[in-house]
Amino acid sequence: MTDKLTPPPISNELRQRAEQQLRTGTAQLNNASTASSDALGALYRLSSTANTASDGLKLLHELQTYQVELDVQLEQLQHDEREHSQELSCYRQFFAICPLACLMLSLNGTIIAANDAAGRLFSHAATNVAEHASESLCGRPVFSLFCPSCQPMLSAALAKVQRNQQSATLIATPVSRAAEPRSTADSMQLSITLSPDHNTILIMLT
Repeated sequence: MTDKLTPPPISNELRQRAEQQLRTGTAQLNNASTASSDALGALYRLSSTANTASDGLKLLHELQTYQVELDVQLEQLQHDEREHSQELSCYRQFFAICPLACLMLSLNGTIIAANDAAGRLFSHAATNVAEHASESLCGRPVFSLFCPSCQPMLSAALAKVQRNQQSATLIATPVSRAAEPRSTADSMQLSITLSPDHNTILIMLT
């Protein structure tokens, strides 16, 4: 046998599960897990000669085990993907219905997501259709949603959060609503947090 016919190890746990399934006859090979023509040819040559028949059987067993390992690994990945998809869907729903206005920003201050409460709060800056306001906020610079006098403080707070990787709070005033040009919304407290992966910023307004 040559080294190229020996499957690379994956993990002891996968190997044990694969061996158990083969022993109990519960292994169900995925259609994608099929031996190559080269491997089948090598098995045929080994098994057809008395001196190498035992090697052929060993290689066949190793190949079957490796295929089951791949199927077990695929099954686990699919299970994890389903769980993560469910968790992500749950978090998105909570984000959407959160009573506090929430904005998710890229590191340069561009809005990449906004919940319904933020859409209602900043609907004057997005669209006249309230139900589409949160979507229309995406792609806008967050600074455009606040009075010019607040923008330097907001910029400094965002930079501080990224630099120190800690949360920050400040008081800022949203820009005037289009329907009420002579008045401004009350000042609000902004809680700014950097995501654990340091790639996203979350702003919650209270």
